[in-house]
Amino acid sequence: MLKKLYVNFEEIISGTALLIMTFCVIGNVIGRLVISKSSAAFDEISYICYAYIIFVGGSSLYKRFGHGAIDLLVKLLPKKVQAILSVFVTSLLVFICGLTFILGTGYCIQAWTRRSQTLHLPYSITAFALVLGFFFMTIHSLFFLKNVIKKKDYYHEIPIYEGIYVVDSVEDQTEAALAHEAEKRLMQNTVSDSEKGGE
Repeated sequence: MLKKLYVNFEEIISGTALLIMTFCVIGNVIGRLVISKSSAAFDEISYICYAYIIFVGGSSLYKRFGHGAIDLLVKLLPKKVQAILSVFVTSLLVFICGLTFILGTGYCIQAWTRRSQTLHLPYSITAFALVLGFFFMTIHSLFFLKNVIKKKDYYHEIPIYEGIYVVDSVEDQTEAALAHEAEKRLMQNTVSDSEKGGE
């Protein structure tokens, strides 16, 4: 259970942020329609939630390597060159994500004294989304690099949490859902055929 929570932590945070933001936006829409007014506090909460959806949600996609990658030309190169490029690019990702995390942490600390206009919340609350997102992306990048070096996974096809917890890709989840639906229909058809045969 704890492993499942750990591996899906980003989905929980970004999903909760999406739920809160949706509630705030709907609340403001209803407010404009009914009393011709909207809540500035709801707007502010929506902005905060949006930051968590972008950075933490982006990290949840990154751990599945779901962002676009153009590797067509790389696959045409010799295997040794592919290996060198993969190690270089993945190391660069570790560096960029780690550097962004460090710089984001500095910005988050500095933003503590600045307050928002309506709720007077420190801007660090919003900035922490950047810190959290790139903290997770740095960890994921290290796992990608480990797979590249140890398992020769040059195109990040092996799940990075293999052996810890299964993180299904979005495509796998969709295929599993469709297969489950097809199985249900088949069972229903079988039951209805047997009922007809009994009559």
